[in-house]
Amino acid sequence: MRALVVTVGSQGDLQPFLALGQRLLAEGHDVMFSASDSYAAHAEAVGVPFSGRPTVDEAEVEEYYTRLAGTKDKLRQLTITVEVLAREQRAAVPELMALAGEADVVIHPPLAVAAVAAARAVGTPHVSVHHAWPLRRARGYGPTNIDFGTIGNALAWSITGLAVRRATDKSLNPVVTTAGLPPWRDIIFDASHSPRLNLIATSPHTLPRDPLFGPTYRTTGYWFLDEPEYVPPDDLAAFVADEPPVVIGFGSNNGFDSDAVTEQLLQAVRGLGRRVVLQSGWAKLGAEELPPNIFLADFVPHGWLYARAACVVHHGGPGTAAAAFRAGIPQAAVWLQGDQLHWGRRIAQLGVGPPSRNHHALNARWLRGTIDRLLTDSGMADRARALGAAVREEDGTGVAVRAIEEVFAARY
Repeated sequence: MRALVVTVGSQGDLQPFLALGQRLLAEGHDVMFSASDSYAAHAEAVGVPFSGRPTVDEAEVEEYYTRLAGTKDKLRQLTITVEVLAREQRAAVPELMALAGEADVVIHPPLAVAAVAAARAVGTPHVSVHHAWPLRRARGYGPTNIDFGTIGNALAWSITGLAVRRATDKSLNPVVTTAGLPPWRDIIFDASHSPRLNLIATSPHTLPRDPLFGPTYRTTGYWFLDEPEYVPPDDLAAFVADEPPVVIGFGSNNGFDSDAVTEQLLQAVRGLGRRVVLQSGWAKLGAEELPPNIFLADFVPHGWLYARAACVVHHGGPGTAAAAFRAGIPQAAVWLQGDQLHWGRRIAQLGVGPPSRNHHALNARWLRGTIDRLLTDSGMADRARALGAAVREEDGTGVAVRAIEEVFAARY
């Protein structure tokens, strides 16, 4: 089988798809991985064949995150995201059509509209991949991942569908028509669904299956990337050796005053009596001078760091939350956009962390109280350990590959 795997977004969005690519290759299939060319070296390092797309200008990315951080309105955030994605994806359509024409299946996340349009234009079936509840009508949750009851959820989906259509179809239809297709309606919802197979790449222990999901929706377990053996800097290895640290980092979230946020973080951990690893992330958190109990780190693989941590405060990204679930440590989310709010809620619902916090409401007092609870709540720690053991037993990429083989066996 020849699989084209297409991704959009940050490195955290990329990692699970690289894991799937690795597993497909290990099972004897051919893979081509399409993403921003800034990730070429990463794909090469894990042995996945790569086809790069032009990288979005750094100034445009910074402007995008500044606009996101400037509003709490989730529909407005979606509109901003779609505007940026539409420009990049429209340019990618011709290359994706060529790649899809050589593939037996195209595998993509919901927002990769260009991949879906390219696949449909050349007649190649596609598989959608979800890292939270799918964006489709459900009985047990509404479009904001809150359960309003059966009638309330149905009404919420209808209202949200109309609002999303008005906010995004105009921006995304040029992507569709560039593939030579007539305009679509409800593009975000349409591109999120495959008539053949939809993979929910989360654990059944963290995300229950909705009664309205049909047989084309399958929960696989998480997709964790097997990276080359990570060798930490000597100073970091020594820092985490004596006691498990508190880890704080907000990943790709950006567009806010990093100096002001750093000051809140420093106030929160002053007098904590524990070591703290502060990950600078895209926002470049940190200061020129830090107390000796704080280690400022750039990129460190979650699999390595979280396995040595006492707890973590993060941005609520699905991959980051998954890594903390697997590590079996308590966690808390400070969310800004997209499905970060969803995972912040799930962390609290699962009892492995306290209620999440909107990034705009982050302050030292809340953060200190949250860290204190993460470190001292024995029930929370027990639930996190039990969940971690269950997640580590899963074979997410194996289940996904078998599902893909089962559905598309006749094509290869």
